[in-house]
Amino acid sequence: MKPENPDFAETVHESFARQSFMTTLGGTITAVEPGMVCIEYGHHEGLLQQHGFIHAGVGTSILDSACGYAALSLAPAGAEVLTVEFKVNFLRPAKGKRFSASGQVLKAGKRLTVCEGELRADGTSLIAKMQATMSILVKT
Repeated sequence: MKPENPDFAETVHESFARQSFMTTLGGTITAVEPGMVCIEYGHHEGLLQQHGFIHAGVGTSILDSACGYAALSLAPAGAEVLTVEFKVNFLRPAKGKRFSASGQVLKAGKRLTVCEGELRADGTSLIAKMQATMSILVKT
């Protein structure tokens, strides 16, 4: 996939730096390529649900951001991305020390981009799969 914005990686990093919620969750971008973004975060007591697993809302939020930034990486310069919808399947409880959420563009369009995401624990265990649709907002 070819990005429309030659400065796509810088655009993704700058946007991510403005997103305070990812800072709250401890998310860090670890990879940016055209149509693909990875965000990692660690086990933290403040992110647990009542059974001691990382709360599903944490994984969902970080997967949503990974998919959104994957879409942004292919969008025109000056564009913004907003989530239109997503579906998540949780395959196992989120237990581990490090978590990695990857977002990958399946189909980039002028107005809508469809992505898929995977959440893994400790580099191996597949925790969740996401399918998401992102709206591309071009400023005129």
